[in-house]
Parts: sequence; structure tokens; C-alpha cells
Amino acid sequence: MKPFTQSARAFVFVLVSLPLVSIPAGARENRPDTIPGYAVNGTTGAPLGGFGAGAVKFDANTGTFAAMLRPPADAYDFERLKNAGFALYTQRAGKVAAVDTLKARQAAGRPDDDAIWPLHRVNFGSTGGIAVAMTAFAPFDRRDPGRMSLPYAFYEFTLTNEGSTAAQAALALRLDAGRAAVQSVAGKGFSSRPWSVYAAADGKPAQVSAGAPAGFLARGLAGDIAAGGPASTAIKVQLAAGESRRVRFVLAWYEDSDPERSWYFGQHRDSSTVADAGLAHFDALKANAEELVERMRASNLPGWLKNQTLNTLVNLATNSMYKKDGRVAFAEGQWTCFGTMDQMWHARQIVGQLLPFFAWEELRYWARTQMKSGQIHHDTNRMDFGADRALRSVMVDWDDTEHADYRNIVKWVDLNAGFIISAYETYEATGDRARFDALWPNVKRAAQRILDQVEQYGSKQYPYTFDHSENSYDAGGDPNPFNASLSAVAYKLMTRLAAERGEDALAARYQTAYDTVVASFRARYLNDAGFKLGKHSEGYFGGQWLALTMKLGEIWTAADQDFVLGRLNDYYQPYYRGLGYADGTYDEWTPYIVTHYGGLLLNSRRANEWAALQKDAYERQYLDRNHVFNHPLNILPLVKTPVPVATEIRSKKQYISMPALWRNYYDIVGYHRDARSKALWLTPVVLPEMNGRMTNALYASPEGYGTVSVTTSGREGQNKELLFKPDEPLEVGTLHLADDFGGDVVVTVNGRRHDVRRAGSGYAKELLVDWNGTVGTEGLKVTVTGAPGHAPPPLPAKSTRPAPIDSKSLARIDPYKPVQASKAGKSAGTSVEVDTTGRSYVASINNFDWLQFSRVDFGAGGATSFTATVSGAVPGAGIEIVLDDVAGDAIGSLVVPDSANGKGWTTVSTPIRKVTGVHNVFLRFHGSSQDSLMSLDRVTFGAPAAAAGGAAAPR
Repeated sequence: MKPFTQSARAFVFVLVSLPLVSIPAGARENRPDTIPGYAVNGTTGAPLGGFGAGAVKFDANTGTFAAMLRPPADAYDFERLKNAGFALYTQRAGKVAAVDTLKARQAAGRPDDDAIWPLHRVNFGSTGGIAVAMTAFAPFDRRDPGRMSLPYAFYEFTLTNEGSTAAQAALALRLDAGRAAVQSVAGKGFSSRPWSVYAAADGKPAQVSAGAPAGFLARGLAGDIAAGGPASTAIKVQLAAGESRRVRFVLAWYEDSDPERSWYFGQHRDSSTVADAGLAHFDALKANAEELVERMRASNLPGWLKNQTLNTLVNLATNSMYKKDGRVAFAEGQWTCFGTMDQMWHARQIVGQLLPFFAWEELRYWARTQMKSGQIHHDTNRMDFGADRALRSVMVDWDDTEHADYRNIVKWVDLNAGFIISAYETYEATGDRARFDALWPNVKRAAQRILDQVEQYGSKQYPYTFDHSENSYDAGGDPNPFNASLSAVAYKLMTRLAAERGEDALAARYQTAYDTVVASFRARYLNDAGFKLGKHSEGYFGGQWLALTMKLGEIWTAADQDFVLGRLNDYYQPYYRGLGYADGTYDEWTPYIVTHYGGLLLNSRRANEWAALQKDAYERQYLDRNHVFNHPLNILPLVKTPVPVATEIRSKKQYISMPALWRNYYDIVGYHRDARSKALWLTPVVLPEMNGRMTNALYASPEGYGTVSVTTSGREGQNKELLFKPDEPLEVGTLHLADDFGGDVVVTVNGRRHDVRRAGSGYAKELLVDWNGTVGTEGLKVTVTGAPGHAPPPLPAKSTRPAPIDSKSLARIDPYKPVQASKAGKSAGTSVEVDTTGRSYVASINNFDWLQFSRVDFGAGGATSFTATVSGAVPGAGIEIVLDDVAGDAIGSLVVPDSANGKGWTTVSTPIRKVTGVHNVFLRFHGSSQDSLMSLDRVTFGAPAAAAGGAAAPR
């Protein structure tokens, strides 16, 4: 390679053979003035990049790029790329038509694009009689984790000559390489250490040039370049009348300001070798991405469900971390806390199914950082950097077992249960005994830790339940029922795993624990007095949901489940209110309520109620396109006025547990597999809108892709004609089928009648067929017929309980008068205490806790300062002032001086960005300690001097 000089320009004819790629029929048949109904258009782009390697977005509406080169997004986030974009040149019979910045064709006020991870398709319309369409994609690779973990994104264009005469067409991808030395690479494009753009074309010769963008619009070739500044790779082709050509770009980057940040540092020296790898693997990676999307969309499942579910996989780009030494973790999103076992075990199921290598490697990191007590940590990053998100991206080393978490987690039961659950699920899906055996000592220690927590924080009256435990619900609500029900699942798994290994005494110990907690939980909670409705009560029966979705059988009876669902319905009313909370809330969490509660509905023949809940979550996210790749933990507000075109490029709020929605998807498709025993579950749920049929519903497993189809009949839809088609031959032992029947049942497999055993109870009743054979790619045909059993539960009655209060109906707060912190309308994690003088104040303030003051009226004059009266602050403690969204940007940050003796109240102030009008104000706390950071008495805001003549700013 040689550096560009002022007069240097390089281009070369290249000959590359590329296969043709099919375009979805819906896209081909679409009228020019419409956009396909399935399209996720109007986003600022699907984040495309390798696992733990960063990502880029292309905003088809504006023709601009944004990049997050230092993962994860919640630490560094996306920023606009300077001078980046695509340009088009066309020439026909000496007439040039060119576009400096390609943007998507508009239809009905929306860009004609479709961002569905790992793809982004864009229709740029036609210029000079040349139609231009693009398929961009991320490096998704189920077989080769290395190819999936490189810092690159891919763009393939189809250029079609719509005219009756020959024409030339050229495309260029430009960006600003900054001060880096840029080289021309013959026949490929430009490269530098941080950025490279390589190009190629299909079978016929093409002219590749690299240089400055100047001159491209006139000649279709890159121009001369000076040192630094914008650089461009251009590719020019000849098009006969009616001919289509494919051209491609690989955009590669290399960001090594932290030499330990990414795995790819050990594989590549700069971006040029990454771009070379991208050209070499372009076809395979494109086929991978298209296969996932097109097969997912090929079923007749509701389009909203397919889009919502598939796009949660964006976390593989935005939230993933893969360090140079092999440490794997996911960022929480929203809070810049990494690992987050309590949330991630919900989402790890789909990682284990799609990409088991990363699931195993992440679990290995959790195991090697397990505390000496057996406690699994909450997080794996350094939390002693205060409010600076970027500095929090440092992950603890292998075997750092006693590091501090974002708060003291010794009482957190769900972290230990979550580790056991994930290890079991990944083992069951893969059948990898060697991998699991390496974790078995850690699994046993985590289970023993739960027993220790029972001793330390458990109930004497109701043995094996908890009185003083803590868990994921750090923002309020009662954590004890969730811990008890989740521990029942952990005990059940430990009983099975210990028995599998011949550790009979251990199995007996956990069988006793299981039997005891099941009985105690029923006595304590499964009655009107014990089941106390309120914040996060959706999770009280989380263990029952998990047992059903994991095909472990029911823990509590169907009558118990009906009681719980009746109580929850009275409180939440999903069929009538969806998620509730019209203006959004952090009092409930979208991925939790949709899985814990929604999954329980799905697993009890209440699909209508589940659909009302989850579709409401979808609409709140997708009707405002700014949230498609930036969904926080909390419930989003109802969208009163749709936002069809996004402007937000950031993804820092994209939450770690959003892929938990795949659990509901798998429950609907009905596929479940135990690769150890070769057992196969086929229990599809045909949704009411599907008219009794499910066709070609895709599943993914470590053994490959496959589809499930079913046609139902009978009074209650109990009769089923099933077709299971794996892509690869699959050995199957026992078949597990849903038992919705009353009397005798007839089962045929591939036309032959088989004996049936009935097992399970309640909502986990099953038909078992010992089939013991190999399913070929022609599939397995199963029919199940018989008289119906119980009818599905009726739709619930409408509750008389009032809907949650919309904060907009509350009285306004005057911020220019002292406001007692204890009067906050909402809080997360804090408590209110009263001192000997009768003063009430907020205490027990930990990292990421917050207070919300609703309807604070700053008036027209506005406020420019914030004052707080605090006590007992530890070094490094601080308060961020945030408007309207707990995960929003701070308008000011108050550094609280530490209290040497821990006594006495101190008043401190800080300037803030001027704020006017009416807002919900959040005080968000942070610090370097995992214990209490401070106590807070009261707060007030200050008006600018010109507005400070009265008690309040002008209104």
C-alpha cells in the first residue's frame, strides 16, 4: 500500500463472481407508491456490527451515518459520523445525473426502508433511469463466533438500468478518516488504521477508485486527496438496457484507545485486514442474515410479533462486550451496569439457542467471578467512577471474586437462581456435558448460597420463604415472593441435576427444600390475605411461569394459578388496559411484566389476554420509531401522536432483558428440546387471529433451524395436525404433546398410530409418545385427536379498581419553595425515616436509586440552579437532575461533599441547564460505594436573578 498524495488516485478493474440474492416477493410486487406492510421503516438505522465490536447505523431518511465504536452503547453511545454517506453517479448518452447524499425514497411521508436486525434494506428510488436498492447487514454467524466478532458492517447495492439504452452507474461511500494516514489499496478502496472501505462488484469488470469525494459527481470516480479529511471509495459499472448489477461495500473500523476492550485486537492489526475478511466472507454473512429474517417473516404469525421479537436481537450489537482476553458480558443499558445477572438470565435463553458459544463463555466469566461465599454477583464492571458512564466500561478481571457491585447484593437470591437456570437451559439446549461439568461446582455453590440465604433472611413461620431478602426489584415492591418462587425452580433443577450425576444425598436435600418452599409459599401467599397486590406483584408467581416455559411441569396447581391470575387481573387488567400507565412508568418494567405475567397467561390458555398486553408494549415502542432500537426497562408512554420518522440516533437505553420476549415466541411456536435426552416438545399456541393454522413458524436451536406448522380443529381447537421440519436430521426420543383432551386420545406419527402416556397436571398436562427415531428433512407428521377437555378460561371481567393515576392530573409543585424529599411522588429503592426532632427525610439511598417529583412548574422564567440539604454523604456521592424520563440526560449534576462524622445537615447547590414549563423531575443518585450514599432532607430550585424578585419565577 502507498499513502495518497495530493495528485494520487488509484482505480482498477476487478472481476468478482457473486451469487444472485432473492428479494422477498412482497418487495417485488409492491407498488411504487407504497411501502411493504411488514417494513420497520423510519428508524435511524439498524445498528450493524460485530459482537462486542461496536456498530454503525445508516439513517435512510437523512442519508447520514452514526457510529458507536467503543462498545457498549450505554457507556459511549452512537455519534454522528462526520461527512459520511453514499453518493450516486449515473451517465447515459453523455448526460450525467448524480446525487451527493443518497436518501431513501419517500412514500406517504415515510422513508422506504426496513430495519429488521440483522438487516437494513433501503429503496433509494431512481436517478437518471437507474434504480438503486440496498441491503445492509451485520455479521451474524451461528457457526463461526470469530467472523461474528469483527468490527465491520456490510452494504450490497442493486443497480438496475430501467432505460432502453446502455448507461454507467457508480456508487461511493465516503467518511471522514480524521488525521489518520489514508492509503489506496489497488482494486479494493481506501484504508487507514481506524477506517477502511473496500468495494467489489458481481461478475463483470468494475472500476474501483479511492480518494477524495471531490470530482465523483462529475465522473463517477474518486478524486485527489490531501492528508486527512474525507476519503471515499467508489465503484463504477456498465449497465446494458434492463440489466441489474450488484456492488458491495465493507465498512471496517479499528478503535483501540483501550487496548483490552475488544477480542478482535488479538486477531487484526488495523481496519484494513478486517475489511479483507469482510470481502472474503461477504456472501456467507449476507446469506446468514437474510436467512434469519426471511424465514422468521415467512410464517403466518402476526407481523408485529415477528418484528418486535426479531429486533430485540439488536442487543448482540449494542449491548455486547467481548474483551481481548475472552471475557464475555452484556451491558444493562440505561444504567451503565454490566453483566446484570438478574436481568440477563431472562434474555440468555435466546443467546443459548442461537449462539451457544457466547452463552457458555458468559457463564464461564460469571463462574470465575463468583464470590467465595457462593454468591453470584450482580455486575462485572467497575462501579467506583461515579457518574462518568464511559469510565464504567472497565470490566473486572477473570477471578476477581470479591469486587464491589453497584450496591450490596448479599441478600439477592435471584442472582444465584438465575445462574443455575441459565446453566441448566444452556446445557439442556446444547447437550454439552463437558461445558456443563466445568460449571457444576459453581452451580452447586450458587445453590448452597440460596440455602444459606434461607437461613439468614428466611421466614421461621413459613420455612424456605423469605422475610428480608432482596433482588432485581430494587425500585420498590416486595422482593420476597419472587425470590421464593424462583428458588423453587432452582431446587427442582438441582434435584434433577444431582440425580443425573448420582449425587443422591444432594438430590434429596434439594427435594426437601423444594417440597418445603412449595407448601410454605402456598400457605403464605396463595390466599386473599397473603397475596398483596401492588408494585411489581406481576413477579410474585414468576417461578410458576418459568417452570411452565422450561417444561419442568407445574409447581403449584392450576387452581393456584387461576387464583393468582385472577388477583393479577384485578390489579393490572391487561385485556382492557394493556400495560396501563398512559404516561409511562418505572413502577413496572416492560420485559418483566410481558414475560412473568404475559408468559403465565400464554401458558394457561389465555392467549387473548397475553396478546393485549404484549401488543400494547409493541405499539408504545413502534408507533414512536425513536424507541425501536432504544427501549428502556420501564413502560413507555402511550403514543398519542405517532412518530413515523425517528431523529434519535442513540441506543444507550436499549435494555438487556428485552430479548426475553423470545421466551414468549418459543411458547407460541411450541418448540422445546432437551438435547441430552433427545426429548422434543411440540406444543404450539395458535393465536386467535391465525384462524386455526400456524405455518412455517421458525425456531432456532444449537442443532439448527427448523419450522413448526399446525392446523387445529374440534370444538376447542384441541385436534392438531402437526408438521415438524428440522433443517438437519434430528434424533428424537420421547415426543411431548399438549393434552387438552378429556377421554381417549389418538396419536399418529407419520401415519402410524402410537401408544400414548398421559403425564403432568393442570396447565402442564402432556401426552407422551416414545417415538425413538430420526426425523429427516421431510419432517415429522403428527396428528392428535380426541374429545375436548376443559374449555379455555373465559375472558376476565372488567375490574372496578381505578386505573393508575396519570401524573398530569396531579397538583403542580412550586420548585422555588423548599420541597421535602420525603414528599416525592415516586421513589426507587429509598426509604423514609424520621429523626428525634420529627424531621422526615429520605434515607437508604444507593446507586441508581431515584426520586420523582411530578408536575413541577418552572414557569416561563425558568430555573438555573438546584439546591439540596443532605447528610451522611460518602466520598464520590452525587445527584443528577433529570427531566421527564428516569433514563434521560441530566440537566445538572450535584457533587455532594462527604460528611466526615456522618452527622449534621449540609446545604449544597449547583448550576443547571435552564428549564422552563412543567416537568416530572427525577433526582438520580450515584456514587462509588455499594452501601448507602447519603440522606436527603429537602430540595429547591433557583430562578435567574432577573426572575428572583418574588417567591417564584414568573408563570
